Amino acid sequence: MGNDRFLLQPGKLEAMAELTRSQVNKAGKTLRVWWTDQLMMTPEVEAAIEVLWQWRASHQYPLIKANNGLRSMVRTEGCQIEVSQRLKRVPTIIDKLSRQPAMQLATMQDLGGCRAVLDSVDEVRRVERRLRRNRAAVKVNDYIAQPRDSGYRSLHVIVRYDERLIEMQLRTRVMHEWAIAVERLSGRVGQDLKSGRGPDPVLAWLAAVSEAMAAEEGGETVPQDLLATISRLRVGANEFMARR
Repeated sequence: MGNDRFLLQPGKLEAMAELTRSQVNKAGKTLRVWWTDQLMMTPEVEAAIEVLWQWRASHQYPLIKANNGLRSMVRTEGCQIEVSQRLKRVPTIIDKLSRQPAMQLATMQDLGGCRAVLDSVDEVRRVERRLRRNRAAVKVNDYIAQPRDSGYRSLHVIVRYDERLIEMQLRTRVMHEWAIAVERLSGRVGQDLKSGRGPDPVLAWLAAVSEAMAAEEGGETVPQDLLATISRLRVGANEFMARR
């Protein structure tokens, strides 16, 4: 959408007093309407964008603390350290608000996030237990026990650092490889496949592939009928992926 060019970098971003939740949520509502309805830029929208940039920036230091804490916990559990962090991109934040009309910007749980990629599900569970002993979880989304319809598997633990919500993701290398491959495919089909958005044949194929990868990761033999299903679904998925 053409409006996203206004979001690539902050404008003046003048220093503001500490933002209130009301200010943040009001900005989120303004940007949701602007993005969804593809409206013209106005002074009100410009002000909302600056509030969003400041709100996003206020997560930077809490995210650094969370990332350092996660590194320490992974190290203490004797796991190989592969930890990364990121602040969600501004266009992605607004797109998420437009897709989830009931969500308020001030309570978006994954604006700041860090991720540990571990060697096994056992390591994921060990780090999870240590994390939950060290810091109270605001919310836990266990997409390992219950994968998303897309096949996405990972453990998301929402914690609070300095009054900011930070999402800690714990996943295995196999889960990470699937997620990276899906991100690349998302660029090809132009939709967020990991979130379950996209052509049904592609989503069905990805979910079946994830099921097979989970079986192999658990030391099981992938059933022949699942392998046959993957081959069949791949034919239908190729039709959409070849269009790009």
